[in-house]
Amino acid sequence: MSETEDHTSSKKDHVSIHITEKLEKLPDSSYKPSIFRVSDEIRCVNEKLYKYRPKVLAVGPFYHSNNRLQKMEQHKFRYLKILLRRRNEQPSVDEYVMAIRSLEEEARKCYAEPIHSSSDDFVQMLLLDGIFIIELIRKYLFYEFREDDDAIFQHEQVFSQLCHDLMLVENQVPFFVLEKLFSMTKSESLDDNIPYLIQAFAFHISPWPDAHKNTREVSMENIDHLLGLVYTIWCSSFAETSRPDKAEENRMWCSSFAKMMACIFGVNKTEEEKILAINSITELQEAGIKFSKNTQSHFLDIEFTKGAMKIPRFNVSDATESVLKNLIAYEHFFDHKRTKYVTDYAFFWDFLINSPQDVEILRQRGIVTNLLDDDKMVSRMFNGLCRNTLMSSHFCYRDVFNKVNVHCGHRRNRWMANLRHNYFNSPWAFISFFAALMLLLFTLTQTVFSVLPYTKSKQCIVFC
Repeated sequence: MSETEDHTSSKKDHVSIHITEKLEKLPDSSYKPSIFRVSDEIRCVNEKLYKYRPKVLAVGPFYHSNNRLQKMEQHKFRYLKILLRRRNEQPSVDEYVMAIRSLEEEARKCYAEPIHSSSDDFVQMLLLDGIFIIELIRKYLFYEFREDDDAIFQHEQVFSQLCHDLMLVENQVPFFVLEKLFSMTKSESLDDNIPYLIQAFAFHISPWPDAHKNTREVSMENIDHLLGLVYTIWCSSFAETSRPDKAEENRMWCSSFAKMMACIFGVNKTEEEKILAINSITELQEAGIKFSKNTQSHFLDIEFTKGAMKIPRFNVSDATESVLKNLIAYEHFFDHKRTKYVTDYAFFWDFLINSPQDVEILRQRGIVTNLLDDDKMVSRMFNGLCRNTLMSSHFCYRDVFNKVNVHCGHRRNRWMANLRHNYFNSPWAFISFFAALMLLLFTLTQTVFSVLPYTKSKQCIVFC
């Protein structure tokens, strides 16, 4: 270094040096992480219920050092050993380590916060986690790959907990790591391919019993992680059918701009904003709307025609809330132009379900299967899914809402809804109404019969 450069550097302020170092460490503007921690405003609602935290399995660096999750680390080594033995590669792992080490730098960039693990620890973690996920899904579908003493498949509850942990938005490894390891360990079976395996796994954990219908094979390009692929499998075919045309996109953009300006200047809600809401199931039923299950359409596709709403079947179990909440959290990081299909679906249910009575109607129609045995718990679950969350600007069920509100806005339907609400809302109310109606009929009949003799006598006098 020359005297001039040395003299210049000595004059630099410590703050200037610190900021310069920070700027040098910042990634390029094109860099975009794909694995995030859930934001505090979303997390605080259900943090104690482990909706975003793993129960037994740590995947990736966020929970890797958690002491509560260390028991499963031994299973990861065991699965790797079984794989090597099956492929006659034991005890060497050199090929796998070198493959993951070549992906280390790219993998680190996938996480939205700095990873402080050493290079060796990070590579080992990716290798063990990746092999474990691939082997777990393989063993789920291929019984011949299972060991007789495998505790994971001996106890259904353990496998269920692992499925829960694999669907957490914070508990992921980059998908290209899984792809690399899968291609290196693929068996000769034609069914041993990653799209087929994960699609079958996605159907197993799906809250929609008809999820295998109306789904198509998805592309493996631009997939973030396992949760992202499951999301793509579930939503891609619905996305194709519900994609708005150019004119609709322009209208939605203008509507969003109008809403923003209304917020800024304190203008009252537009008529469109008022329409973007819907009454509860009990109220809609009072207005004459019928509800039925739909086993043919895509499981996110809700239809409303001729006063009837057709909804695909939906199962509510212990894992349902966690799966939906993590998919919603995943959508939370989408670009604002992307439609948030699961978030919109959750908002749809949030509007329709306000009480256990609404859930009961859905159960009676075969639309919702309640495995929690408590309609109140299901009602609370749906009402809590969208807390601290915004629906997408391209709300998927806007057309359904509009059609329902037009139907309920007809004068005849309003009268019928008022009649049902005030007079037919309970057996006793119906009995009272029926008694009053009978009394009115008896009174009318008595009046007619009392008038008839007088009319006949008057006619007789006239003719005489």
